[in-house]
Amino acid sequence: MRIVFFGTPDFAVPSMQRLTTKFDLALVVTRPDRPMGRGGRLTAPPVATAARQLDLDLFQPPNPNRAEALEAIASYEPDALVCIAYGRLLGASLRRLAPPGIVNAHPSLLPAYRGASPVQGALLDGAIETGVTLIRLVRALDAGPIVAVRRTPIEPDETAAELHVRLAEATADLLVRMLPAWVAGELDEQPQDEEQATLTRPLERADAELDLRLSARDLYSRWRAFQPWPGTRVKAGEAICVLHDVRVGEARLGAGEARLVDDELQLGCGTGTLAVRVLQPAGRRRMDAAAFARGYGSLLQVPWGRPFPQARPRIIE
Repeated sequence: MRIVFFGTPDFAVPSMQRLTTKFDLALVVTRPDRPMGRGGRLTAPPVATAARQLDLDLFQPPNPNRAEALEAIASYEPDALVCIAYGRLLGASLRRLAPPGIVNAHPSLLPAYRGASPVQGALLDGAIETGVTLIRLVRALDAGPIVAVRRTPIEPDETAAELHVRLAEATADLLVRMLPAWVAGELDEQPQDEEQATLTRPLERADAELDLRLSARDLYSRWRAFQPWPGTRVKAGEAICVLHDVRVGEARLGAGEARLVDDELQLGCGTGTLAVRVLQPAGRRRMDAAAFARGYGSLLQVPWGRPFPQARPRIIE
């Protein structure tokens, strides 16, 4: 089976690698290199780097839907097209290049958490289960008929970074196992229930600021969901502190109160407390809570989280 693979970030790399072990991965299509960091150095997407290491044919068109790109992709005569987090609309002309269309993987139990932040959406909701859904790609965002599903529990303290890795591997496993039957027309596709659909928006840097009027449980869910980016931060007087290691605490404090208890910085919330083990004042190195209390003891005397952050747009609709 000849496959053309579309993908860009690290989430797509395990699927691309696994496909090479089972099928003829004829071409990898990914986004162009782009400037990164303060120096603006051109940096290849993770999929491009991995494809070069495997000596695969690589194509990085600015727009894969343009006639010249379509012609180049069609010349590989694919039996199937696979899309994992490519990051750009693939139009009808591309979807017609292989008889079954394009199979796409989404890291949620669709129709829940469509859109840009499905892993974070599940954690923000306090979900205890998530998974990977294979769908046939259609024009509407993440709305195609369901080809196959793999479910997995979410561990109580699992972060988005950790869950991201597990779901990337689950995607690769499910894709390799189900792709031949889908291409052969042996799988019954199931339409999604639009009444159950939810949509997630892209995360932004401003989402990182915590509102300590919320419950500690909700804020802990945000901390888990926002690892590694955009992270979570709280104002402490004139300082801003990034929270790197957090659990739900047991102290009884008012919202915005801070106190060192058993080498943890207990931070009062609307209900309950957060136990901060590692944090980082802006412009400084990471430090454990006890070291922070020694060096920044004056910040334990000021209200944290003030002024309260402005309301942000909902991440899940």
